Amino acid sequence: MHPLVILWFFLAFSSSLLFAETYFSWLYHIIIFFTLASYNYKISHIIIFKIKSYVYYFPAMLFLYILFSLFLTDNSLQIIIYEAIYAFFRLILMVSTMMYFFEITPNKDIVTLLRSIWVKSNLQWKWVENFFLFISLTLRFYPTFQSNWTSVKNSHKSLGLELNISSFGKIKKTAKEMPGLLIYELKRANDISLSMKLRGYGKQFPRGITYPIPFNWTDGLMILIITISFYTLYKYASI
Repeated sequence: MHPLVILWFFLAFSSSLLFAETYFSWLYHIIIFFTLASYNYKISHIIIFKIKSYVYYFPAMLFLYILFSLFLTDNSLQIIIYEAIYAFFRLILMVSTMMYFFEITPNKDIVTLLRSIWVKSNLQWKWVENFFLFISLTLRFYPTFQSNWTSVKNSHKSLGLELNISSFGKIKKTAKEMPGLLIYELKRANDISLSMKLRGYGKQFPRGITYPIPFNWTDGLMILIITISFYTLYKYASI
């Protein structure tokens, strides 16, 4: 399936979930979500692991929400708790859904897709090309930075350098080590920038794409069907 169709489906689902109010609408969205999860069951454990942090901090968020709501609104405690749980459940579904999208769609495909669409416009806007370049470098360097930081932490644990360090001590240690890794990544980015200029970046816009992602009329038809389906759900499930 075309990446743009997949992106449109996930965005339409998340947007529709924002307006879900009735029990039928919620049931419809829950069925779609679990169908999606069962279809991508091989990566469901990754989504569950990533979503744990949201569940872990939910009690703290619930406490703050109740505290501010009691001072700023006239709603009863029962209504406030109900609204908080309702909003949290909506957030979990939306975040989990978009996590599935980013797991099944490589980051490079997203950028290539956007650039493929932009090239067809034949507009010579330098800032758009610079924006695509910024996104590409960010998607490339962030995982590298994360991997390097994980390697540093694991090496410290292997050497026993963090056995008797308090939480505040770990924060101070991180504050000292983090700038070095950031400077290293910035130097790498500067080297790549220099290489791109030497290879002629900025002399022709829009830039070409080695392996563009074609967009056919069948893909447009699927986007139209997805749009009509979720609009129909919003129109009639809210009655």
